[in-house]
Amino acid sequence: MIRPVSVGVVVTLIVTVVLAFSGYLLTYMLNLRLARRKDYLDRVNRQLSEFYGPLYALTEASGRAWKELLAITGSPPERMVFTEDNIHVWRRWVIHVFMPLDRKMMDIVVTHADLLVDQEFPSCLEDLCAHVVCYEPVIERWRQENVDSIALADNVSVIDFPAAEVQAYVKRCYDSLKREQTRLIAQIQRS
Repeated sequence: MIRPVSVGVVVTLIVTVVLAFSGYLLTYMLNLRLARRKDYLDRVNRQLSEFYGPLYALTEASGRAWKELLAITGSPPERMVFTEDNIHVWRRWVIHVFMPLDRKMMDIVVTHADLLVDQEFPSCLEDLCAHVVCYEPVIERWRQENVDSIALADNVSVIDFPAAEVQAYVKRCYDSLKREQTRLIAQIQRS
């Protein structure tokens, strides 16, 4: 004989199932939210460690090296002035200091462009890459032809290095990402 189930038992069962499902759903949503934050933190960490951090260090090193070169040659800060006395110093610094730094910067930009914070490619990074590739024939000419000219056209890239623009862009993005990283870490630790 089947006993009739009381309304109280049915209501208790329904409430229990609804509460269990709600608990499961809430746990699922919280775990999903936490996973998304961790994924976002992973991206921010990659942006800092593979793109903006190295670029920041390299642009700072380049800026410091530029100031040192100007101090050595006695040129005014706004422009290097070529003379017969300093042209060989200039070329040595370009070949052994600036171009290695600039090539590393370009390599970071080219290989890690997917880590940009911007939707569009920043023009200062385009200029940086163009500056590097336009310097290559100048350096090659120095090597092959032993050019002693102090003319500007024989000693610089046709595209100036966008130092101020790149430094400002990279610092702004680096600082913003560091703040975001700190915020995300704090959120995750509170979870």
